[in-house]
Amino acid sequence: MEKYIIKADGKKEQYDEEKISSSFIKAGASPEIATAATKTINKKVKDNMSTDEIYHRALSHLKALEPGVALKYSLKRAIMDMGPEGFVFEKYIAKILREYGFITEVGQILNGYCVDHEVDVVAKKENQICLIECKYHNSPGIKSDIKTALYIHSRFLDIEKAYREKDNNNNIRFEAWLVTNTRCTSDALKYAGCVGLKVLAWYCPKIKNLQYFIETKKLYPISILSTITEKQRDILFDSDIILAKELGSYKVGSLAELISVSQSRASKILNEVNIIL
Repeated sequence: MEKYIIKADGKKEQYDEEKISSSFIKAGASPEIATAATKTINKKVKDNMSTDEIYHRALSHLKALEPGVALKYSLKRAIMDMGPEGFVFEKYIAKILREYGFITEVGQILNGYCVDHEVDVVAKKENQICLIECKYHNSPGIKSDIKTALYIHSRFLDIEKAYREKDNNNNIRFEAWLVTNTRCTSDALKYAGCVGLKVLAWYCPKIKNLQYFIETKKLYPISILSTITEKQRDILFDSDIILAKELGSYKVGSLAELISVSQSRASKILNEVNIIL
């Protein structure tokens, strides 16, 4: 009997166990573990169950089988747990790009030909300047639409025109980027492709997408850790510690002092960091 599930945006679609198995493998599970876990989830899925409920059942099962894989499986949710506002996400994107050789600045005011603009992230590498607008969402059902793409592109053109008027250096290559932790509508992607707006989103593009750049160098956010509370997470964010790997340089005592926990608790946090890295 066919089963249907309710996605985060409210749409109904047929349940596909291949998607579940594929998500386990992408998180690092072996084919054997992925197959066994998928069979267990299949038995628990009911008609019209939400994808959120399926996710939590899958995560709970993975924690029992492969704790390290379970952590990576929760990556998308971990990014959505960065907070209600998008500033930490902007800093996170800047840090990711630094790991790939870019020089980055966050929250820069740049002169446009008509008006000035605040740009979330400015990333530079050799003769390339990327003007990046970050769209952070803490719900998986929200997508960046055509209005967002139009807005970013128009601002980019104004900034680029001002730069060319001031310095007609044709060796500098300007790029406009839309970076989001969820997805984009089909119209937004169509427009972006037409005007040369680069989109870096979840599963978009199909190969070198946001998830790819995070997982290739294990640039997991600290919000992926199950051993820290929301308060402790915010203390770390305020200390500009966003990547889990940044905790690798901390000793138990110094971490315990920073986030006001016992050394035993700090040791558990650092142990979880070692597991995921």
